[in-house]
Amino acid sequence: MKHVNRQELVDFLKPRLNARFQTWIEICAHCAICADTCHFYLAHDRNPSMIPAHKARFLNEILKGKAVPDEAYLKKMYETLYYECNMCRRCALYCPFGIDVGLLVSLQRAMLHNVAGLRPAGLEAAIENYRQFGNQMALTEEDWVDTLEWTIEELEDDYPTLEIPIDKQNAKIMYTVNAREPKFYPQDIQEAAIIFNAAQEDWTMPRVGWEDTNLSMFCGDLTTSKKLVENTFRQADKLNAKQVAITE
Repeated sequence: MKHVNRQELVDFLKPRLNARFQTWIEICAHCAICADTCHFYLAHDRNPSMIPAHKARFLNEILKGKAVPDEAYLKKMYETLYYECNMCRRCALYCPFGIDVGLLVSLQRAMLHNVAGLRPAGLEAAIENYRQFGNQMALTEEDWVDTLEWTIEELEDDYPTLEIPIDKQNAKIMYTVNAREPKFYPQDIQEAAIIFNAAQEDWTMPRVGWEDTNLSMFCGDLTTSKKLVENTFRQADKLNAKQVAITE
């Protein structure tokens, strides 16, 4: 955790507080209509601190100078934003003003990540893998291609003509996957290959840019998020694929 002052937090927020965000912050009537929409609130015996609108309070406190962002305050923000809300946005469907607490929580997470360096250790590890390897499971290009090859070899007896085209030019579909599949669930890739081939689909899987998760967005790391998307679409352009399909 970095030592920060209130002004650093304000400086991060101000250019990102567009008219919509500012309206939401000011217009909330604290009516608590959003309360029963939240599974955290219901699972914690209707604890008032779990009401969705209450989870956006840090923005007001920081902007109006009511917050002292010491270690205890930042830790409370972190616990609230990561362990008391998963940004499902169900509350936004019931708010009479259409306030999207999920987006407000996302903004606050981004503030914690970019200014204070606060995010869950597991998420931080995944981001580092994204930066180094282009996927959350730290698979090298050699690991990835090798997995595709032995995955198909295992099916030779039942599907002797089955193949996974790698970096095929001008294919209709470039198929991408969650990195957990080659790491833990290669049978999912086998099943997709069986379906594509049975349907006589024109498809391919790329050597790079095949990771279709983007966990970095959950802490507002837009630099890494952008890099992941660019990796995929750069490869799609290189292969002249017509469509990009994702596993989920």
